Amino acid sequence: MAKYTDLCNQILEKTGGKDNISGAVHCMTRLRLNLKDRSQVDVEAVKEIKGVLGAQFSGEQFQIIIGQHVSEVYPEFCSIAGLGQAAAIDENLDNKEPFDIKKVPAKVLDYISGSIAPILPIMMGSGFFKMFYAILGPDLLNLMPNEAPLMQTLYIVGNAGFYFMPVFVGWGAAKKLNTSIALSLLLSCLLIDPNIINIVSAGEPFSIYGFIPMQLNNYTQSILPTLLTVWVLAYVFRFFDKHVPKSVKIIGVPFCTLVVMVPVMFCALAPVGNWMGMLLSAFFSGLYNIAGPLAIALIAAFWPFMVATGMHIAVVQIALLNIANMGFDPIVLAGSNIANYALMGMTVAYFLRTKGEEKQMASANVVTLIVGGISEPTLFGILLRNKQAMVCQIIGGFIGGLLGGILGVAVYTLGASNFLTVLQYAGGPGSNFINACIACAAAFVASLAVGLVIGFGDGAGLKNFKGKRAAKKA
Repeated sequence: MAKYTDLCNQILEKTGGKDNISGAVHCMTRLRLNLKDRSQVDVEAVKEIKGVLGAQFSGEQFQIIIGQHVSEVYPEFCSIAGLGQAAAIDENLDNKEPFDIKKVPAKVLDYISGSIAPILPIMMGSGFFKMFYAILGPDLLNLMPNEAPLMQTLYIVGNAGFYFMPVFVGWGAAKKLNTSIALSLLLSCLLIDPNIINIVSAGEPFSIYGFIPMQLNNYTQSILPTLLTVWVLAYVFRFFDKHVPKSVKIIGVPFCTLVVMVPVMFCALAPVGNWMGMLLSAFFSGLYNIAGPLAIALIAAFWPFMVATGMHIAVVQIALLNIANMGFDPIVLAGSNIANYALMGMTVAYFLRTKGEEKQMASANVVTLIVGGISEPTLFGILLRNKQAMVCQIIGGFIGGLLGGILGVAVYTLGASNFLTVLQYAGGPGSNFINACIACAAAFVASLAVGLVIGFGDGAGLKNFKGKRAAKKA
């Protein structure tokens, strides 16, 4: 028996069995299932499975919180569920449900999330290179000149992870839609082909096939043009795969698909995706200019509650789009990272104030959250079942977020989710990192202080605090 066989079998049993699962992906800590009939899922029973930290629906997707070892559970689950056979998945996807306008936003978010989730390791890995380049360079510690071989290596690797974003997203989107990965990668590569970039740089009019005018846009580091392209590719590829004669299918399907997709992509889909990205960037830049500090403060105060309910998925996509289009995110990740430090402060306070089994649980949570970067045990084990813990998080997060907003902090790279989360603010001006350290420290200290004062039980913490003050006055 493999290591996670029993866990996978129990999950399958409580979610309606193999026939009810049409697809599965995973992120850092969650197994995400696409289901045919959500009514067959026993959510409470799934939560009771040993090895499951929590579970909930987010849109049309059922998310099961496993922890950071979900990457080990995922392949075994797919093997047991029979999701490795593309033909079986294709057949499931062909059973389309009636169109419902109310479900469109959820399906769009599910597509974006499912496309981006597989490439997060790329963004985080290259993000660390970018981060160390900023820390060691002249903008912060000034330990090395930018021309040093180590610095050049850090820059090249860090830049590649974001420069080739269209290609990475194309791969993730093709997997999500179960369409041709090969053609998706080719079209994505065409968006950043040096010849196309030279044409754009020259600024001279260019026409695909000599008669279809092409918009002159640079699509490096972009996400939306690729997502739109692969979405349409799935339909075009399926059409030709169905109608091209079998005798010439191996050549005819890819050729006919490319003949259609190249002009559609360059002259319609990619420009539309680029305009959408520009509009989103303008919107969030305007929002930041108008209510930046307050927006960050609210995100920092309530982010853990959004994570616990799955609402954060939609907002994270906005942050990734901000990084892709502007090079940084001044709102979502700027606030959510500060929230992480408020959560750490609350957890330490909980450990210091509680006794017995609660203290033992808190000690484990301190390690998993602060060192391991796994927040789910703390969210479901402490935060959501203790009102004083919620007060600590909201107050600490709001204070740190408001300070961060006033100081204008922004996240430039993706990286660790533990006590090193603050390093995500490196990559821009040196002052940004310093200001972020101040804001994150303020969130941690404020949350810790509130927890130590009010306690987490029957109000004894607040009573003791008042009693000590009265004794000093006497």
